[in-house]
Amino acid sequence: MRLPKFEHLQPESLEEALDLLSEHGEEVKVIAGGTDLLVSMKQRLFTPKYLLNLKGLAELDFIRDGNEGLRIGALTKLTTIIKSPLVREKFPVLAQAAGYVSAPPLQNMGTLGGNLCLNTRCFFYNQSQFWRQARPPCFKTGGEVCHVVKGGDHCYSVYQGDLAPVLIALEARVKLAKKGGRRVIPLLDLYTGQGEKPIALEAGEILTEVEIPAPAASWGGDYQKLRYRGAMDFPLVGVAAVLSQNEGGCAGAKVVLTAVASAPVVVEEASRLLEGQEPDEEIVARVAEAAYEVARPVANIGSTPLYRRKMVRVMTKRAITNAWGTE
Repeated sequence: MRLPKFEHLQPESLEEALDLLSEHGEEVKVIAGGTDLLVSMKQRLFTPKYLLNLKGLAELDFIRDGNEGLRIGALTKLTTIIKSPLVREKFPVLAQAAGYVSAPPLQNMGTLGGNLCLNTRCFFYNQSQFWRQARPPCFKTGGEVCHVVKGGDHCYSVYQGDLAPVLIALEARVKLAKKGGRRVIPLLDLYTGQGEKPIALEAGEILTEVEIPAPAASWGGDYQKLRYRGAMDFPLVGVAAVLSQNEGGCAGAKVVLTAVASAPVVVEEASRLLEGQEPDEEIVARVAEAAYEVARPVANIGSTPLYRRKMVRVMTKRAITNAWGTE
């Protein structure tokens, strides 16, 4: 499958990039690593007239420590995050999750911003144009049917990013920019939960930076990923857990799921069950059951929804146990 024709735009600064985005509107797509977008273009899921290449914007490629936490530019490569002594010291769970993304060649290309802004996926969507022509268009391609959920009234495509659940558990915020405006939002608010349009970027807006607040003095984190192979695959289920500790036990907890819905899912019950407690086997099992209850996978990626939902329990137990044992 060949790429469709497009015009390549190479801005030399962020402000020039925002001007070009404003000028070309819906005719332009932003590209950084291109590991996901170029495949989608070959499948004719997108046929933009312009590709706006951000690779040359060194101002968005950085990792900086500050009094209030860690700042990472959106164009920072996954390999840089994996190998960064600063990330490995301050937030080892982030380096862990980045190391689980695909395989080293794509980690060398993929960026933090690109991973956070991944499109949702579905077996009936991520196919060639020829393959899709055998069926009526689905909600995600502008149609009025879901091929996965019979009688469904919206798109059930699934978000499968690895870094988002970890960063949400770390209470990260993201900086967004467009011509004439800037805003900062919690990372969780970047995700709409709507398969048709899963990322809440406004027209002409791009993600420029991630801010991770300084954690508690004593804390641990872990990310568990279920996949067929040890490399390349998107998660069938992913669970991130971040727990802080004090003399009374667990002082705070966040458990976040990925690959079970159209957006990352926060297990709200986890903090209530864990805070003020020692995470013994019974409590961990109750948190795992709470995660199982909020997970709602459907048959739109590999494996079966039943198996993936059952594995939410298993991965949640492992993530909490490992996070509690990490200081």
